[in-house]
Amino acid sequence: MSSISYVQTFKRLLIFGSVGVCCVFPTAALADDAKDILKAMSDYLAAQKTMSFHYQSALEAVTPDFEKLQFVSSGTASLTRPDKLRITRTGGFADVDVSFDGSTLTVHGKNLDAYAKIDAKGSVDELLERLVGAGVEAPGADLLSTNVYDLMMSDVTVAKHISSAFVDGVECEYLTFRTPEIDWQIWIQAGAQPIPRRYVITSKHVGQAPQYTLEISDFKSGADVAKVSYNIDIPTSAKKVDLSELQSLDELPAPTDAGEGK
Repeated sequence: MSSISYVQTFKRLLIFGSVGVCCVFPTAALADDAKDILKAMSDYLAAQKTMSFHYQSALEAVTPDFEKLQFVSSGTASLTRPDKLRITRTGGFADVDVSFDGSTLTVHGKNLDAYAKIDAKGSVDELLERLVGAGVEAPGADLLSTNVYDLMMSDVTVAKHISSAFVDGVECEYLTFRTPEIDWQIWIQAGAQPIPRRYVITSKHVGQAPQYTLEISDFKSGADVAKVSYNIDIPTSAKKVDLSELQSLDELPAPTDAGEGK
């Protein structure tokens, strides 16, 4: 072995050794307060009558050729409890505006120039429950509920407080949770405003364990929230359709397109 290759090998061993130490250290430093920190976040969010934030999401997909792709979207969310919600999302395959005014859910596919309206009188909590019952998956929607803790802790078998961490330069508490089907991680801002900053869900029984990542920024509450309308101004050119006809509003392209190369 030449001196150069020896040095390179030694450096690699140091790097791998450091990774190994990092993986072991948090377990040794494990605190038993992961559930308490999550509960504090849940209570804080539930106490906010009005809040808004920006977000960026990344949804991973694995092609039949085992190539992992990441589809990134961004948008805004505004919530006034108990029954007002407005969410926008713009990605590579959809430009969506969703509004709930306490009686009607309106979904506007800007890129499709089409919209759907559904009678859904009730609270935001009841709306989210109905969507889940209808099989509509909205990762991260749990964070809008008044009962975040119970929803997120459902099926959790292991909870760990790994360490402190920094997200966008803000100190956070890094927590991990395990369930039989998924593992999820969350970074909660430290201090008096325990808001979620980063949320990662791993489908651990799917090939290559794809993840969904949600990052939250510009969180505001109370008087700091800018005025927002909970009614969408639908263009006169837009066609009214059944919600089932808006399937192409997903964050992912059609499966036949996902693995196609150029």
